[in-house]
Amino acid sequence: MADKDARFAVLIIVGIVCVVFFSLLLTSYADLHYYEIGFKKSKTTGSVNTKRIYSAGRKWLGPTFTFKKFDAVGQEIMFNESTVYAAPDPQEDVEDDSGASLTITVDIHIIYFVIPEDLKLLHDEYDVNYHPIITSSALTALKDTASKFTLKQFYTEREEVENKLLLGIQQRLGGMCCPVNCNVSNCFVGCISRDQCTVKDKGLFVDARYLQLTNLKIPYEVEQRNLKTLIITEETAKESFTQQAAVIEKETEQKVQQIKNSALEVTANSTAQAALIAAKSQASYRQILEAARRKGLMTLFSSTGLSTVEHKNSFDYLRSLADNSNAHLTVDFDQLIMGPTKLP
Repeated sequence: MADKDARFAVLIIVGIVCVVFFSLLLTSYADLHYYEIGFKKSKTTGSVNTKRIYSAGRKWLGPTFTFKKFDAVGQEIMFNESTVYAAPDPQEDVEDDSGASLTITVDIHIIYFVIPEDLKLLHDEYDVNYHPIITSSALTALKDTASKFTLKQFYTEREEVENKLLLGIQQRLGGMCCPVNCNVSNCFVGCISRDQCTVKDKGLFVDARYLQLTNLKIPYEVEQRNLKTLIITEETAKESFTQQAAVIEKETEQKVQQIKNSALEVTANSTAQAALIAAKSQASYRQILEAARRKGLMTLFSSTGLSTVEHKNSFDYLRSLADNSNAHLTVDFDQLIMGPTKLP
């Protein structure tokens, strides 16, 4: 009986040891998701080892350690209906000396990333509560940079304004150091190589990569003034086009009249040439006919023996009478007798 109790006690102790062992084994692993990086942190003392940065995955840390996590993906800053002030335009009259006419309401979205190689500095300076500080600094940089542009530039050179706003925020948050990867974040002119940067040159130890100006509202009076300017511009363009249309219409009418005159001239020349050709043809016809008639008369006179002028003239006279449709000829009668013929 005593042996059974002893074995049972041993089994219980072994079971407890196994449970404790496997519990410790399971708690010795810590996970980092694909969107996280972190430092090793003691569960008992709360101290953080910043010598090594851990990337995503399941890591063996030991039962008394866990991760202090940071976002490895882009973090968003949204400024909705934020008020900024534009620079006065020397070419326009500012109606309100208080500066209300220079006020712009904008919606801005910014994406920034923590820099892994500067994560220790970020942790030592701000711990994990850096996002509010980053947001406040980004807003300050936004207002400072926006004040360098006029109202007109905000809606006529929007892309350029966006690029300059991003550069101003990038220099405020990331300092004057060149970004880690210039293919992702554009290296601005005058940036300092990272191997030569000091802590003071690194700003707030984050990299602002993307900025989008999604909405822009300008003051009502400025909007109305710009609308009037656009209307005047369009009316001026309309008047210019109307004048051009009138000039083109007159030029077209002149060209049409020139074409008509050219057509009439061509028609008159063609008619004159046709009449000339017809007259020449008629003259040639008469010439050929007279030549044939002369030749025929000569042949006739020769064959009939008519050689005297009197006979030729008589023959010609008789031929002329024969050709006349109104002439009636009688032969060997002294007079014309109408009526029945009396037989002897």
